[in-house]
Amino acid sequence: MPTTRRNLFHSTIHDAAHPTWRWARTLLATPDFPDALVDYCVTMTRPPGASWPSNKVFVQKLRYLTCYILIGSYARWQRGEGSPPTLAALQRTAVASPRQIAGFIKDLRHGGYVVAEQQESDRRRYHLRPTAALIQEVARSPLAFLAASERLEPSSRPLLAAISASPERMCDWLGRSVDCYQKDDSLFAPFRTIVQLTERECGYPLMAAILGTHYAAQRGVDAGLPSLTYRVLAERFQVSRQHIGNMLAEAERLGWFSIAAGGHLRAISEDLIAEFETWSAGQMAHFRGLAEQVCDPGGVAPKTMAE
Repeated sequence: MPTTRRNLFHSTIHDAAHPTWRWARTLLATPDFPDALVDYCVTMTRPPGASWPSNKVFVQKLRYLTCYILIGSYARWQRGEGSPPTLAALQRTAVASPRQIAGFIKDLRHGGYVVAEQQESDRRRYHLRPTAALIQEVARSPLAFLAASERLEPSSRPLLAAISASPERMCDWLGRSVDCYQKDDSLFAPFRTIVQLTERECGYPLMAAILGTHYAAQRGVDAGLPSLTYRVLAERFQVSRQHIGNMLAEAERLGWFSIAAGGHLRAISEDLIAEFETWSAGQMAHFRGLAEQVCDPGGVAPKTMAE
């Protein structure tokens, strides 16, 4: 298996002087960085806790971004910095078509992830409120990255525990991330392979299973990751074997990775490893910095959310 020189960023990062990337470089060079990535990949490949098929809802780029942007709009409005997060407003800002957004929000309301509430200023109008369940689902990867950052560089106060304990604080935390994303997409756009994988149904957790297997083999640990057979991956991610087969065939054709008979990782691209490690270090630094802001004792506590 290839071994990436982790003191280097992936070639798509051009503004390495930015504070987030300066911190990311420090995390990237930490000796325990691969172990933190194993833990992250294990988290991202765990079966969903809810009976509703959350993998189908959240683990795909357009749907995830729609939820992410909704949370950002709601958090901004709660801070008194924006207009109410209505369906029409979401349709103007989200990345899918208005029809797709309307259908998706209907599904989210049915699943108890979004509530339509009357506006106090005009009872004829409704805004969309993300519930604690939606916030928790969208925060799954950010929380895992925050945990990884605290493992590599312990904080003076328990940031992960503080963020996890409060849906209001978690909403504010994610909302600030959305503000950064909408101002300057430097944490997603540079990572073309990762973005391309997330466009597929469950492409990201599949990638996490592949990368986690790679790092676990490097470190000689049994991390409890799913076997890379079609059957196990299909059952874990609640998709068909054909869908898994199609994604693995495409990955091999594009030179990203290949799986041998019996679910063994035969090869993985050095470039994909470098991209994933840079992406991960950037995400750790990004969400850690925002957690420091949100948990600042001198900050203003966010408003309480109803369940």
